[in-house]
Amino acid sequence: MQHLWSLFCKTLCLSLLLCLSFLSIGAELTDLYQAEVDANQSQSQWQQAAVSAVLVKLTGGEQILSNPAVNKAIRSSSDFIKQYQMIQRDGRNLLQVSLDQQKVTSLLQQLQIPIWGSRRPDVLLWITEKTLEQPQLVVLANHPLRNALTAQAQTYGLSYLYPRYDEQELALIDPVALWSGDWSGLSVVSPAYQATQVFNLLLEQQVDMTGQLLFRLTSQSIVDGTVQQEEFNGADAENLLLQFSQKLATAQAAKYAVNVQTSAVVGDSLVFTLDGINNLADVVSVQKIFSSMLTVREQQLVGFQSGQAMIRLTLAATELDFYRALALEKQLQPVFDVEPQSAQGLAEGELGKNNALNQEATEQTSNNTSVTPEISAAEQALEAALNDGVVHSKPETVADEVEEAPPIFAPASPAIAPGHTHFKFVRP
Repeated sequence: MQHLWSLFCKTLCLSLLLCLSFLSIGAELTDLYQAEVDANQSQSQWQQAAVSAVLVKLTGGEQILSNPAVNKAIRSSSDFIKQYQMIQRDGRNLLQVSLDQQKVTSLLQQLQIPIWGSRRPDVLLWITEKTLEQPQLVVLANHPLRNALTAQAQTYGLSYLYPRYDEQELALIDPVALWSGDWSGLSVVSPAYQATQVFNLLLEQQVDMTGQLLFRLTSQSIVDGTVQQEEFNGADAENLLLQFSQKLATAQAAKYAVNVQTSAVVGDSLVFTLDGINNLADVVSVQKIFSSMLTVREQQLVGFQSGQAMIRLTLAATELDFYRALALEKQLQPVFDVEPQSAQGLAEGELGKNNALNQEATEQTSNNTSVTPEISAAEQALEAALNDGVVHSKPETVADEVEEAPPIFAPASPAIAPGHTHFKFVRP
């Protein structure tokens, strides 16, 4: 009985850890309304370049620049400039320009153009290139491919993460396996980064019949438990990466950008219960989080006691848009209430089933005149899986000729059901 209870507790703890490991974490852009532009151009040119760059980050693509009303506003770009200063970067003279957030947001609101907020999903990139016979991992931080992706992330406001490539990761990640589309190693290593999306990028150098150098970029990701891929072909490797970044930014903006209403959304008012609030400083921190969300118009503290606070939120967008944005806030984790009595009943039910299984196993063992083990084979398998930190999908005794199912790896953040209002504040 005691051993079974220990296994149950370990199983419950592992389940909670797995749930927490897939909480969505997003990066918050602090320069969303800033741009760095070439200083060696006229005042009108650098002002228009700065406004255009910010609009691209706010909407996820250059499509915004083809809007006639936006073009008209860009020609009056001086109205949006808040401050600027000269800087030098990589031997270039640049202007770091800050725009008036309220004016830019008001422009997009008036035109009913969705705005992509400052919280952006983290995207983990595994990159392998094949210029010779054997594929090689792109490990160096200053690799040209990494530099190109970093610049593209800044342009579109993407949050790219790269693996550490430490000894443990390199022991599990084989570039040849990555090249063949094997996600077994990635499925083990990637969850530690808590990224919203994971991509396996494969860049191959080829030579056509005329001797011209060509490149093929294959982008792989897992959607609904299956590997999906897309190919980009061309003579410029960086341009293929640009196409990948542009498509990703467009897809993310379509999901997370919101139409901010000029007035409060009728009926969309929520009262949040927040655990982990120990003092007024925690209240202020939570209010700052909500203030940074475009989907929140107003907030009001309606209750406070040590350990818990209640805040009423008036939304500036639909509940669906609000909860999509909320899923990227790593400091606010959903709390799912479980009654202690229910948990105890669950435990007793599991114990009852295990006792019945043990009794049945004992009777079978007696019939076979063999000694009854102290714990059942099922318990031994469960304990071994828990100790290894891996839940096996099938026992090792399955015949080798049975084809193994593709790895089910779902890095995408779990959706928070609209209407859920119980959360826990986690200090950074």
